Amino acid sequence: MTFTLDPFGLHPMRVFLVAVVAALCVWSSSAVAEEPAPEEMVLLTVSGLVGESNRGPLDASKDSLLAAQKIDFPKAFAFDRAMLLALPQGTVTATTKELGAPVIFKGPLLREVLSRIEAAKTKISFIAINGFSGWLLPEDVDGSDWILALEADGKPLGIGQQGPVWLINTRGPGQKPGADGRGRWVWGVFYMRVGE
Repeated sequence: MTFTLDPFGLHPMRVFLVAVVAALCVWSSSAVAEEPAPEEMVLLTVSGLVGESNRGPLDASKDSLLAAQKIDFPKAFAFDRAMLLALPQGTVTATTKELGAPVIFKGPLLREVLSRIEAAKTKISFIAINGFSGWLLPEDVDGSDWILALEADGKPLGIGQQGPVWLINTRGPGQKPGADGRGRWVWGVFYMRVGE
């Protein structure tokens, strides 16, 4: 069997192999595994400067509560309860004006949630279902035991009962949130934004 060389001097088998390798490279770069989507009801959506996502852009009709809060994003990470419970958990004992007595709160450590989605080290904003908000800087997160509480004294925080998620930490004596919202305890959290 004889092969003739093309004008560039390449053997037909080499041309074929180069084409196969190029096709495999293109396929492997486009076949990046996506993060799994939540299987249950979404409790928390995080967008902004995150390295991991498991959902696409805001859909104003499907995401009506997010849209009502003037939230928009090209991609985000959505957590259901099981996904949040799978992260390292923390506890905080605090007395809040809403509950009036010391309560043990439990939920994923905020720094673990941010690490899971490869969030940038920048300002983080928290939005509650009723529009109440607060924010933290990286040094706030690193310097305290901030958690996204899912339960209080062993009972799940329901919507209408400061849930589904309550951003809370242990405050030192005399420590108060800033008038601008920095360091607020925010209950009813359903959305976080990483970055401005």
